[in-house]
Parts: sequence; structure tokens; C-alpha cells
Amino acid sequence: MQRMRKEVPPLLGVVLILAALAAVQALYWRGLLIEESQSLLPRGGGGGGAAQADQPTGLPDVIVETVAGLGDAGHRDGLPVEALFDGPAAVAAARDGALYVADSRNHAIRMISPTGRVSTVAGRPGVSGYADGVGVHARFSAPAGAARRPDGTLLVADTGNHRLRRLGSDGIVSTYAGAATPTDDLGRELGGHRDGPAAQAQFRYPVGLAVDPSGSVYVADAGNGCVRRISPAGEVTTLPVKGDASLKGPTQVCLTSDGSLWVADTSGHGLWTGPKAGPLTAWSGDATGAGERFAPAGIVAVQGASGGESLYLADAAGGCLWRIDGDRLALIAGGQQAEVPFQDGGGDVARFDHPAGLTRGPAGTFYVADFGNERIRRVIPPRAAKERD
Repeated sequence: MQRMRKEVPPLLGVVLILAALAAVQALYWRGLLIEESQSLLPRGGGGGGAAQADQPTGLPDVIVETVAGLGDAGHRDGLPVEALFDGPAAVAAARDGALYVADSRNHAIRMISPTGRVSTVAGRPGVSGYADGVGVHARFSAPAGAARRPDGTLLVADTGNHRLRRLGSDGIVSTYAGAATPTDDLGRELGGHRDGPAAQAQFRYPVGLAVDPSGSVYVADAGNGCVRRISPAGEVTTLPVKGDASLKGPTQVCLTSDGSLWVADTSGHGLWTGPKAGPLTAWSGDATGAGERFAPAGIVAVQGASGGESLYLADAAGGCLWRIDGDRLALIAGGQQAEVPFQDGGGDVARFDHPAGLTRGPAGTFYVADFGNERIRRVIPPRAAKERD
């Protein structure tokens, strides 16, 4: 599909988000996360390389490895080393070890089996649209978020269609929340904001999703600059924020074991947190080490096999991963302003290209949708690495 030029109405200033919304409003992850930060990230070839000498690097005892993806943009199912993705924006782990990928520019949902084989489970690759149905008969538009529900079904943020979709174990795709919204002169939906019953609620470029044990769903509603909650009964509400500040373009949310909600505000260059019912407050920690263009696009809470919980961030503009250590950030993997966009290995040599969604894996690990590298990566923090060995 030929990509359109980026045309961003003033009201959508926060929504230079995500994957190729060429068929919708030509709003891309690359608009927010790549074009905006390309001066920070000199582009090079593949293979090894080091960060600039005056930049910190990650931890050598962190392990980063590729789970699937050859690195070229496209669509191909098969073995991990031959599979192709096109703008993987989010990943969600299933109980059986499978991974589900919101493959945004392919407008499809892909699955990486526990043995590593990649298949397409919903959507027709390369064809955008909106339709419920089974498997390839369903249609998505730049899906960019995914999360598992307590019943094992998958929720998908169908970003370009301004809706949330449900993928059942039977392969049937249905609409979980979101109604039709006003359209532009070409008939493309513009999104909206309306609370109420899920079937009548409106969203505007929803992205990240999180689900609590009760079944409540939390949505990073990027285009509306807010976080929405969908109760188990299907009622949509907007979480309040504290003070005069406001979210600008949240792209992922996560829940911690103590019931706190954390929000990655990508275009706001910061983090927010608070109780699940709100109000949310801008994180007061020190992120100056990440630079002025800090763009957290993924956040996940990971419990180690031996107990304890850590919060990890994907910094899309910096091409690296951070851990929240109290009131500051600690770089664990990747090199800020790295000359080379891809490499596996220890955290000090590993490289990412605009990492996006994160999800928790087993035994203290987590997964990264490495958007710019067209790969899904696994990160093994130090304690988990020692326990695996």
C-alpha cells in the first residue's frame, strides 16, 4: 500500500503516533518517534557498533536477544529467522508462552508460537479496513496495542479505527468498545471522545492497553490525551488528573502489583502514575539523564522469579531501555544516540530502533516490540539471567 504524506490537523498535534495510519490520517509512529527525533539518532547500517563516546550505555549483564523477525519490512510467516513484520507496535504474552503482535503497517495480528513459528491469526496483511469476522476476513487499521484478558482472549487497540477489538480463541474478531465517529471529507473517521456504554463510547487513536484481574481495561487514548477505563460491566469513563498539567499523547499503560497505574506519555516526554481510579499525577522523579527528547513509548512492571518488582521503559527517541530506580532512571540496555540501530547481546552493546510496546514474560523477563527494527526482542535482566543459567 502506498503511503500518503503526513497531514496533521492542529487538533491532532499529539497524535503523530504509531504505525502507518496512511489509510486513515497518515499519522505514524515514525512521525512522532522517528522524524521528530531523527536529529538525535544518526542512522547507520546493520551489525555491531558503539554509542557515541560521551553517551552512557546499558548494563553488560542484561541479555537482549531476537525472538522473531528478519529485520526487513514486509509480511512473511514461518520460522523466526525468516518471518517479516512491518511496524510491530505492541506485543502481548499468552499463558501458554505464545506471543501476539500488533503488526501495525500490515494491519494484522500475528502470533509467535512457543516454538517460535510466526503465523497470521487475524486481518489480511497489507489491507486496512474495519470488519468483524474470522481470521483473514477481519479488518484492522494500524493496530498498535494488545493485552490479554483474564479469560485468555486478546484485546487489540485498533488505533486507526478508533476502537478496541476482541480476538477470541475461536479466531473470531469482534468489536469490544468504540462507536462510529465523525468523518472528514474523504469519509475517514476522525475519532471522538464520549464516555458511557462501550458500544456507544468514542475513542481517538487508542494505543496501549492494560487489564486488571477483575477484567477492567485501561486504555491510553492517545488522540484525546487521556486514560480511559472500561469496567467489567462495559462502562467507559475517563480517569481524572491532578493539577493543571495534562497528558499529551499517552501510548502505553501498565499496572503494578500494589494496584498503581503507570502511563507512558510519549509526546509529553514523561510519565504519570496514580491509583487505578485516578487521579493521575505527573511522575516527580528525575528523568534529566534521558535528555529533553525522552519519549517513553512502552512501560511494563516485571516481577522477578525471586520476588520484587521492577518498572522498565522503552525510550523510543533514545533507542534504549530504562529501569525506574526509586526517583531516577537507570539505563539498562541500548545506547542513546547510537550510530547503529540493531544488535543483540549484552545491554551495553545491544541496540534498538524506536522500541515501542513492552510486555511481561516469564521468570523476570520481558519482550519489546522493536518497531524500527521490525523485530520482537526478549530482554533478560541480570537476576533472571543468572537464574536461567
